[in-house]
Amino acid sequence: MTTNIHALRAASTAVEAIDAILDYGVRMRASDIHCDPREKDIVIRLRVDGQISEVGMLPKKLLEEMIARLKILSGTRTDLHAVPQDGRWKNTIAGADYNIRISFMPTYHGENAVMRLLPTKNTQDLSFAKLGFTPDHVRSIDNALKKTHGLILVTGPTGSGKTTTLHTCLHQKAQEPLSLITLEDPVEYEISGVRQVHIQHTHGVTFASGLRAALRQDPDVIMVGEIRDSETARVAIHTALTGHLVLSTLHTNSALEAIPRLIDMGVDHYLLASTLRLVVAQRLVRSMCHECCAEGCAQCKYSGYVGRSVIAEAYEIDPGMIDLIATKQPVSAYIEYARSQGFRAISEDGMEKVEWGITTKEEVIRVLYT
Repeated sequence: MTTNIHALRAASTAVEAIDAILDYGVRMRASDIHCDPREKDIVIRLRVDGQISEVGMLPKKLLEEMIARLKILSGTRTDLHAVPQDGRWKNTIAGADYNIRISFMPTYHGENAVMRLLPTKNTQDLSFAKLGFTPDHVRSIDNALKKTHGLILVTGPTGSGKTTTLHTCLHQKAQEPLSLITLEDPVEYEISGVRQVHIQHTHGVTFASGLRAALRQDPDVIMVGEIRDSETARVAIHTALTGHLVLSTLHTNSALEAIPRLIDMGVDHYLLASTLRLVVAQRLVRSMCHECCAEGCAQCKYSGYVGRSVIAEAYEIDPGMIDLIATKQPVSAYIEYARSQGFRAISEDGMEKVEWGITTKEEVIRVLYT
C-alpha cells in the first residue's frame, strides 16, 4: 500500500478508505483517528503527540458503507444509528499488531467514528525512566510499590498518560509472585499475568461494585482505573486498609490537591492518613526532534517534535504529612510542608526538561497554562 496520504485520497470504496486511514494513521504515529462527516464530505483528522490536525477528505457517499464496515469489524450493531456505540477489534497494520477501540456518535451530518490505536506490545518495553520520570520520581514510585498495602494515586487531566504510568507499575509488580487484578473502563492494553476486568455500566458493573467483587478473588494488588465518586473512594480506602496495595487515578491539577479532593468525596481524613502512600501528578509534553532541534524536518513530519515525555511532581507520604492529613489541614499547609522537604512542582520539572533539551519552553507553557 502507498505509505502516504495519496492512498487515502485515491480510495474509491469503504474497504480501501478504512485500510488507507488505518495505515496512514499508524505511519504518522497517530493515537486517534477521527472520521467526521460534514454536509458534503468526510473529514479525516489525526491526533499525533496530543495535537489534532486535518489530513484529508473523502466523498460523503462513502459514509454509510464505511460506518457499516467499521461496525462489522468492531462487533457493534449495524442497525442502530441514533444512539452512541462502542466497540473494538484487533488488526495488523504496517506489520504491527493493534487493538483498535472505536466510538460511534450520531451527529447532524451522520454518524461520526473515532478510533483509538493501541499497540498490543506498547507496554512491553516501558520503564519509568523511559516515560520521562526523573531519578527522584522513580525512587519515590519504587519505594511506594515495595509496600504491601496502601494507596498510590496518579493525577492529571484526561490524556496525561496516567493509565500508562499505572500499567508500568503493574508490569513491575507482575514480576513478583503476586495476585494482580485491574478494573478498567475500558481495558486498553493486555498485561501478561494480570486479571483485567472491563467495567460494564450497562450491566451494573461499576468501579465500586467491581472492587468489592475483586476482593473475593484473593488479590494482592488492585488497580482501579479511576476514582470517580464517593462510593469508589471509600471502597478503595477500605481495600487499602485491609492489606491490599491499591493503584488508581484522580482528576486533580496537582499532586497535593488529591488529599482535600478525597476528603471532599467523603473519605475520613484519619483513614486517608493511614493509607495514602504516594501521589503523582503528571502531564505529557511533546519531545523535541533532535534531528532539527524543533525547527521542523522530514523526520518529525515538520512539526519539530517526535513523541512525548512526562513532566511530573511526586510526593511520597512521610510522617509529617501524615500528621497534617490526620488533622485535616488546608492544602496550603500541605504545600508549605512539602516544599520544606524538597518537593518540586511540575512546572519546575518541566523547566528542567527544557534545560536538558528534552522539550521546549513553549511546549511546557502550552501544556501547563493554556
